[in-house]
Amino acid sequence: MSYDIRLKDPVTDETLDLPLKHVMTGGTYQADYDEQTRTFSPKPISEAWLNVTYNYGRYYYDATDGDPRFAHDEISAYYADGTTGPVKTEYGIRGIYGKTGVESIPMLEDMIERIKAKYKPDGEWLITSRERTRYWDKSGKEVDFYYALHHRDECSSEDYTEDISEGPCDDYWEATAANAIRPLYQLIAMAKLRPDGVWDGD
Repeated sequence: MSYDIRLKDPVTDETLDLPLKHVMTGGTYQADYDEQTRTFSPKPISEAWLNVTYNYGRYYYDATDGDPRFAHDEISAYYADGTTGPVKTEYGIRGIYGKTGVESIPMLEDMIERIKAKYKPDGEWLITSRERTRYWDKSGKEVDFYYALHHRDECSSEDYTEDISEGPCDDYWEATAANAIRPLYQLIAMAKLRPDGVWDGD
């Protein structure tokens, strides 16, 4: 699951091309395949498009909560008995949808500063605890989540806690503050190149 974010032409609704090619990557991206080395590498593209994993969503919700610029939906819970809960305003990165590139720049900069203020308060990234789960097959070999999901009757699991840095991480999918900030800088770069575009996503 991810945010699929694009800068679009306000008249044609087509994704804009940037004046130069980029290799900004996210959860999905276009790639070139080298048959000799049998490896993939990011393909330079000109589209003003970035895919961002939902794993970073909690940082975006937290950094924008209560800021009317980022209010984008009013939602309520639907219960099995047919009733609904109270209507709540949703905030987050989707708040830039419908805004122009130039309008979004200070919004994205504010998100970055708020995330840094919370997770890097004294110039050092905080260490936070994460709940994790390990999985084993029936022979006792450790397996990944997807194997365990498809062989759930044959696997066992154990929950544990791990302390990790909120700083940069080589694993794109790891939800850390620094990982969540990186795509915001990339969106700012696109917005500066095409300030006339309008953000759209999902």
